[in-house]
Amino acid sequence: MSHSKHLGIGAIVSFQSKFMHPHILRDEHFQDKPSSHRLVNAVVIRRQQKMINHKDTLCVIIHHDDFVDEDGNLQDLWCAESHVKVHKEGDPAKFFHESIGQGCKEDGEDVDDVENQEQSKNHDHGKRMSIDPNGFDDPLRPREGRDLMWRNVNMTLRTRNKKIEAEKKILDSVWGDVPSKQVTAIMGPSGSGKTSLLNILAGRASSNGNIKIDADIRLNNYVVDPTRIEVRNNIAFVAQDDSLQVTSTPREAIRFSAKMRLPRTMTGEALDNLTEIMLEELGLVSCADVLVGGALLKGISGGERKRTSVGVELVTHPALVFLDEPTSGLDSHNALQLCQLLKRVAQAGSSILFTIHQPSSEIFSSFDRLILLNQGRVMYQGLTADVPAHFEERGFPCPQHYNPADHVMHIALENSIVKLQNSGFFPNDTRKIGDPFKVDEDANRDPLGITISSRGEEKQDPPPGLVDQTYELFKREIKNLVRNTHTLRTRTVMTVVISLTIGCLFWQVADNDFSEFINAQSTFGALLMSLTANIFSTALPSLVAFPEERPVFLREYSTNYYSVVSYFVSRLTVELTVNAVQVTVSTITTYFMVGFHLDYWVLWTAVYLLACASSALGVMVGSATESASTAIELLPAVFMPQILFSGFFVPPALIPNWLSWLVYIMPLTYGVRILLAGEFGGDRCDNVETFPDGTNSCTRILGNSGSNPDDVWWYYLVLLGLFIVFRLFALFVLKKKASKFY
Repeated sequence: MSHSKHLGIGAIVSFQSKFMHPHILRDEHFQDKPSSHRLVNAVVIRRQQKMINHKDTLCVIIHHDDFVDEDGNLQDLWCAESHVKVHKEGDPAKFFHESIGQGCKEDGEDVDDVENQEQSKNHDHGKRMSIDPNGFDDPLRPREGRDLMWRNVNMTLRTRNKKIEAEKKILDSVWGDVPSKQVTAIMGPSGSGKTSLLNILAGRASSNGNIKIDADIRLNNYVVDPTRIEVRNNIAFVAQDDSLQVTSTPREAIRFSAKMRLPRTMTGEALDNLTEIMLEELGLVSCADVLVGGALLKGISGGERKRTSVGVELVTHPALVFLDEPTSGLDSHNALQLCQLLKRVAQAGSSILFTIHQPSSEIFSSFDRLILLNQGRVMYQGLTADVPAHFEERGFPCPQHYNPADHVMHIALENSIVKLQNSGFFPNDTRKIGDPFKVDEDANRDPLGITISSRGEEKQDPPPGLVDQTYELFKREIKNLVRNTHTLRTRTVMTVVISLTIGCLFWQVADNDFSEFINAQSTFGALLMSLTANIFSTALPSLVAFPEERPVFLREYSTNYYSVVSYFVSRLTVELTVNAVQVTVSTITTYFMVGFHLDYWVLWTAVYLLACASSALGVMVGSATESASTAIELLPAVFMPQILFSGFFVPPALIPNWLSWLVYIMPLTYGVRILLAGEFGGDRCDNVETFPDGTNSCTRILGNSGSNPDDVWWYYLVLLGLFIVFRLFALFVLKKKASKFY
């Protein structure tokens, strides 16, 4: 029988007919699957499809156009009908080689040979090839493996109820290991300690007042303390709750991670290539340019956010990868795709450890090792392939065609600890572990006990420095500002509306004759309201900014994206710019509507310095709080005293001595005194009638408020000093917060 130039069959997928939707894995090698879900993959030519029904099996045949006639029918079905008889029993992969492999040849070439040729062309992420000299743009780049091992991990929670202290064991003498190039899963019922163990190993938990943690954790047999920031920077950690910049896209989030954490010598083209490969691997191409979104901003789905969170960590070629419930929120197809990607990352050299609640049979079979926890103790530790035999030996055989993951969870939940222990579960740690290696203080080693010289060029090419980090963060902050249109629009409209309201309420009041004290007092009120409006409009966004961005900042800082200083400077630069625009809009409106007589630039400079000092105070308070709601609740306590001590309501001379010191630490005090000196000083009241006591409206306003025109430059310097002090204190608080855990 003659054959056309091209092979007729591209791929055959076989599975029991109860599965209604066939899944074709493209560009994959032959894979061992459960007999009911066997995939046989030959040359992949994605053109037309034809469905052929057998008794209990559905086959999908992908073929080339050369086998299709003008009516769209297959011309040559010799391979399909004569030799492709996929049976419900047996090994379809073996049958494929024996039948098609013998019959379907092209010029003496085996199907295997053609498959290998095609896969060699397409294996590298959909024909994308590495263009970086060191291969950093390949997320599956080989890396140095590290064996993680721990023993005697204990976590105790102290509780107090009605003066009675009690202790609860969260983890009890937990032990285990995660060899390099393997995927290890932690399973167990809710409350068994899965997340607690993962957080301890990843350095995201430590002892405090109510929690006591003891652990012996080693990497390559070097004792390490995961809570040290230097160690945590070397661990890729994906938390259960996604912490992503809501105004970034998946493409930008992944590229930003690569840019900030990979060697600075990587070109923009290589970074783009790495990003595209990661997007393809995670199935994020279709939503790559959609905003991540959040509670108030529509964006990608929860599953897509989860995959993006995984992607931003995997682009750095981590040696250790910890994930907390990575498949939560994903459908079965995407969950399996993610687990297969983690498997390939492990084969590249990484140690993969993650928690998972109740995986499907396919996902369960992709694990190399399983750690089963039950009430804080190790119920099983070993190879996943040994799980059925292990449970059967102890009188709990897994039913045929039953998901082993469901079976072990059922056994753990339905039986008492005593019964399980009597059956042979909860083994003791019998590993023979020698003394840990000692790190020579003079040795050139990293925080994980690995000789730096063994890293070669990776260590010689560090990530971007402080200037580059600040620049990249500044660009992201500007994008965040522009894309968050609701907040930007609201802030702009409120500034204009409040300024117009003040202007209308105090229309040309500063042009009135100050012989009447009420006119001077009204002008004082207009100045105070202008300053107060700018205080709240600039300080409130700064007050809530850090609590809202806290999860993103702590995640990025703890995984070595940037330093606290670069983050701090980038935010400061953006705030100073936004404050300048906002102050300009506000002062131009009120200056002409109220009819102030002081120089405009005196007004602008005083208001701007006060706005910067107030926003610095807001940042300081916001950095010290844990949530935006708490920060907002503190707003009156922080800013109301400034109004009370401004000199408008109570002259400083009448304030009790034990409170008078507060006048001198209030930024508003100095902003008021600068503007009063400009508006009421000089020759403004030369022609104003004097009162019987020899004073006039101007001198009374200046005297009551404590403003002295000769001390104006001192007021400027104090405002600037308060701005610097508040910022430095905020930086100190931020750095202390960053050294803790998220």
